[in-house]
Amino acid sequence: MAVVVLREPSTLKIRFNHGADTHGKAIIKTRSYANVKPIASNDAIYAVATAISSLQEHDMYEVSKVDNTTLAE
Repeated sequence: MAVVVLREPSTLKIRFNHGADTHGKAIIKTRSYANVKPIASNDAIYAVATAISSLQEHDMYEVSKVDNTTLAE
């Protein structure tokens, strides 16, 4: 039997640079946004992350998209 792939909503994660601690190590904090449509293009997701970042006090460090896929028979 063939495996059926079901694309579930993704998660957008934006990491922000909050400066450095007393030892000089970078302080990175992550904000997650769930229920991103699986058909959303990477360009559109990055544009949304950039728009969200422009509203934040700290600089954007990294953007990632976590895909969620269910496999069934």
